[in-house]
Amino acid sequence: MEAMLRGLNAAQRAAVTSKASVLQVLAPPGSGKTKTLTSRVAYLLAHEGYRPQNVICCTFTIKAAREMRERLRGLVGGDLESKLILGTFHSICRRYLVTYGHLIGIPNSFGIADSDDSLGIIKRLQKKLKFGMEPRVARNKISHRKARGQRLSDVLKATGKSVDAQEFAMIFEEYETALATSNLLDYDDLLLRCVELLRKYPQCVSNIEALLIDEFQDTNNVQFELMKLLATAQARITIVGDPDQSIYGFRSAEIENLTRMQEYYPGTVVINLEENYRSSSAVLNLAQDVIEQDEDRPNKRLKSTHCYGTLPVLRRLPNPHEEAAWLVSEVKRMTKMSGGCLEFADIAILLRSAFLSLLIEKALANAGIPYKMVGGRRFFDRVEVRLLLDYLRVISHPDNNSALLSIINTPTRKVGDGTVAELNRAAGSAKVSLWTAIQKVLKGEMGLEKKLSKPAEQGLGELVSLIKKGQEKLKTLEPAQAPGKLIELVASTLRFQDYLKRQYKEDWEDRWENVQELLLQARDVTLETLTAEDQLPEVEGAEQAKVAGAQEVLARFLANVALSTELEAEDENELKSRITISTIHSAKGLEWPVVFVPAVYEGSIPHSRAEDTSEERRLLYVAMTRAKALLYMTFPIAQSRSESESILTQFLPSNIEQNRLKDVGPAFNDQTVQDIATILGRAAPSQEALAQAVTSLSDNESQFDDIWPADGSPKGPFYEIETDMPSYYGGSAQSFVDAMKINTTFQQTSNFSTVAGFTTASHQMSIMPPPQEPTPQAPKPKLAKSSSGQGSLATFFSKGTFKEDQKENIPAPKLVGSSSSFFSAPAKPTQPSIPVELSSHRPGAGMFSKTNTTMKRPRPVLAETSNIEQGSNKRPYTCFSSSPTKEAFDGAEPTVKKLVNEEPPQPKYNTTMSTLQQSKSEPGYSSFRSGMLNTLSRPAPLSSMPGSVSTNGAMKKTLGVRRSMNGWADRKNK
Repeated sequence: MEAMLRGLNAAQRAAVTSKASVLQVLAPPGSGKTKTLTSRVAYLLAHEGYRPQNVICCTFTIKAAREMRERLRGLVGGDLESKLILGTFHSICRRYLVTYGHLIGIPNSFGIADSDDSLGIIKRLQKKLKFGMEPRVARNKISHRKARGQRLSDVLKATGKSVDAQEFAMIFEEYETALATSNLLDYDDLLLRCVELLRKYPQCVSNIEALLIDEFQDTNNVQFELMKLLATAQARITIVGDPDQSIYGFRSAEIENLTRMQEYYPGTVVINLEENYRSSSAVLNLAQDVIEQDEDRPNKRLKSTHCYGTLPVLRRLPNPHEEAAWLVSEVKRMTKMSGGCLEFADIAILLRSAFLSLLIEKALANAGIPYKMVGGRRFFDRVEVRLLLDYLRVISHPDNNSALLSIINTPTRKVGDGTVAELNRAAGSAKVSLWTAIQKVLKGEMGLEKKLSKPAEQGLGELVSLIKKGQEKLKTLEPAQAPGKLIELVASTLRFQDYLKRQYKEDWEDRWENVQELLLQARDVTLETLTAEDQLPEVEGAEQAKVAGAQEVLARFLANVALSTELEAEDENELKSRITISTIHSAKGLEWPVVFVPAVYEGSIPHSRAEDTSEERRLLYVAMTRAKALLYMTFPIAQSRSESESILTQFLPSNIEQNRLKDVGPAFNDQTVQDIATILGRAAPSQEALAQAVTSLSDNESQFDDIWPADGSPKGPFYEIETDMPSYYGGSAQSFVDAMKINTTFQQTSNFSTVAGFTTASHQMSIMPPPQEPTPQAPKPKLAKSSSGQGSLATFFSKGTFKEDQKENIPAPKLVGSSSSFFSAPAKPTQPSIPVELSSHRPGAGMFSKTNTTMKRPRPVLAETSNIEQGSNKRPYTCFSSSPTKEAFDGAEPTVKKLVNEEPPQPKYNTTMSTLQQSKSEPGYSSFRSGMLNTLSRPAPLSSMPGSVSTNGAMKKTLGVRRSMNGWADRKNK
């Protein structure tokens, strides 16, 4: 017994060994609930002596059921594990209906109508009845009624006098009639009819000694009733759930079921699991603060077993286009700067609504980053796979009208839509299935208003012949071979490969590969279904139905396909490292090292049509707790480039934002990467790998999340808007610079001169701030002036950067106060004042020259801001209007020099070049590609921009003075 308790913490051990008859285990995200539940099952078998065939384990997904089986196999062995009644609610109910359904009039040959079948039936009813309700709306309303335990009779009794109520009652009635005619049960019927069975014949479950249910917070009313009925004999129930993760209200899930259970079973014992084995403390603290806004939830805490880690990020971006571009940029930055610790497969993008993925998918595709969609089209829903499965469904269950309609003219048999409609009408009038009607028409036993054409009659005859041939073959096949052999029969008879070549010329080979994969799936699933796991033990007082071996195997195979939610074909050769894009709902139960949650604004989360704000909060909580090490949330200030500003989600109030979040992505320094590796249980990358990560960055990439301003304002003008990628040399960015025709000399945080257009002296004097006392500083020699009257940047540096015969030291310029005019220089021609060949501010010479070790004056620096972590090594980028083109940078590798970092406090964003911080001693940090040292500096606040002035915080209009580099001159082009 110690083996099954090994590795459990105190709370888990208490849950596993509890003597309580009714036990609730409240398990937050990452608390090891699956391990606890499987250990509980093993404990009941080994210590309490329960027989496995008398124990029911209910899960909500096939994946969870498989994981539980694998774990139990390791704990109790394959013999005991295979005898457990383990599966989803729907699969367990189907098992009981196949075995005992005849007691309430359900033949064991019934078929299952999946979502597509149900929708198809309602669409055909819409054409027939001409009702106005949208088919999907009608299907959802029917499902909601059934999930609350309502049958057709209940709906008819409660029908009001309104037109909508009368119309819905008619649709419901016709829908139920169509299912009965085809001998089909939909998903909700599986649960409802099983409740009916167990109420009338409780002896069917008289042997059950224990019932265990996973994800109990997602149960609906019918499933709650099933819980009570399945546990009638012994009332020994263990459930695992978390009210904070109840997010399926739209599927009629009832969070109140936890409370109802305690009321129904007064002796219920509740055990809380509080230790989290998934996420960092920083992520959990944020998630806890968010979920605790719900004052009605049970009071329980999350305790991380990991280090504190990195603060989650709330990143403001101008709009969704820039949001997608930033996300791509951050993905590239983290995968490079982590030194191989993180890869694409470690990253998930979780969306409140699927439509939000459009821009993100486009940005990822344009960047060449592979991704996959969770919750997309299943393997079994692919056209060619679905078609072959429908042939098998008709062979197994010929009265299935939906399946027969999908194959009746595919491949073409010259049976037109008019003929199909006439056959349907005749079947409806005679109250028989479509299959029966076709056979009678071909035999001449049933007439049609319009006689069948010879080609149509021949085509229908061939279809009937194929179906009957398959049914005869099914009688002689070994059970293990049935599904696979029938697929081969259908494919060869239809010449299916030739059909795919004709119909899908572009990708027929891929589709044929899917057919081959279907054959493999059929064989694999068949081997599973032949085990004893689907067999129910015999009980006194309830006769079991007897079914043929091969027929039952085929029925099980098709039922598994219909009930599957994530049973996908796995291609071993496909690219492994891909980003995952998923809705938050589909991500429940999953985890990733890095999680992005875009669009955290009012209207998205909480959704504009959401009726339950608390459930929307729980949805954000679920998204947050999928993250192991890094969590990002993005907030586009405008929902599109033209719309008004968005409002940050109410679930992230200012106190949470200030205490639990940072406004830019983390700097991937040694400590950050070490923490990530520790949380993920991976080896930390070496110093050499981290150094190599820095040097691997391209010209338009930064070590830091500093390309987009942290406050969500747009990037500077040197960044391309459409591609959202910096372009310092050439391209549209360079064209923009050339078009401005302005020569700029950046010298100081708040003072630079430009050669530009006209502004009046009187106006310039009127907007100048009052003079300020200059900061005392040591006298400095005056700087020699260039021909334009400006201080030359070349004079910042030593003689080694100029002509060899230049011996004198050029004195430093006399600094002008911050109130100096933006247009202090006289108008001059548009050519640069400093010839390119002498320019000292081009990489490879002057300021970045390896020989330049003496500086005549402190270089300008950027004031430290909260979005650059302390002690990090900032990677600089500088871009000047007179910078040479990219081809001019084929010189020696420059070396970054330590600068004097002394300057009065600066605005959060300014217009100078970024700080060049001290380089590391490792070789990988001592040499950089020259293009990597060029960046656009941060945009200045409006108060520091030319043409505006702040007086006690108020902004004055500029009345024509340019706010941007090209200013009002551009208005003539708009």
